[in-house]
This record gives sequence, C-alpha cells and structure tokens, in this order.
Amino acid sequence: MALPEIGATPHAFTLPNQDGNEVSLADYAGRQVLVWFFPRAYGRNCTLEAGGFRDRAPDYADKDTVLLGITWSAPEELKSWGHEVGLTTELLYDVDRSVALAYGAAESADQERPKRVSVLIGADGKVAKAYQVDDAEGHPAAALADLV
Repeated sequence: MALPEIGATPHAFTLPNQDGNEVSLADYAGRQVLVWFFPRAYGRNCTLEAGGFRDRAPDYADKDTVLLGITWSAPEELKSWGHEVGLTTELLYDVDRSVALAYGAAESADQERPKRVSVLIGADGKVAKAYQVDDAEGHPAAALADLV
C-alpha cells in the first residue's frame, strides 16, 4: 500500500503501548504527531533511529510534536527495548498489522516486518508529510527540520 497523501485524513487507530495501555491517535488531536514505523525492537538500525528520536525528544516537544513509534514487536519486548534505549515516547504494538497497512508501512499482513516509514500529521489532523526512510540514523533530525 502507498504512503498516505499530503492533506489526507490519516487512518485513526487505537493500539496497546509498551505498558499494555491503549493509545489512540485521537488522544493527540490539535497537536502535531510523527508516527514512525520501524521493523522491530532490538534491530541495529531501529536502535539507531530510536536513539535519534530519544536525543531530540526535547526539540520535538518544543515544536509541540508527539512521537509514536509503531511496530509488530509485542508490548513486553517494546518495554524492555525502550527502557534499554532510554526512550520516553510511546511505542505501540500493531496487533493485526492494520495500521501499518493503512499507512503504507506494509504491503501485506503476511510480511515478516513493517517497512521503515513515517507520517507527520499536522495540528489540523491532516497528513503534512510522508517519509520513505532510507537513513534510519538521520531520519529523526530530518523529520525535525520539517516541523513548523
């Protein structure tokens, strides 16, 4: 499936986080949200990307932007990995892979892992930018530079 189009209304979702609590996109209405899909917890490039988001979390907060990481790793694995990496952002478990499919991070629910993509949702609730991520380590800085 293709990445969401700029100006489109993003797919609404509610997913369990690393603590087993439900998190909805609607929880952050009126704020910018960067939804970042990553292949798996503990992956080398996933850890580099997550570290970049961790290091820039205050800068994202200064731009009133919420970071939501999504993958297919189970909540207990996300919690352990997030603690190890020092993340303070939400890590969400796409249980049935429907969110990855809707956001273009997967072509099929049968894929082994989601692709590395991100979608920036503006405070107006519309897709502001979509990223096919080739540079996991550099992506957090590049996405930050796009914020208003």
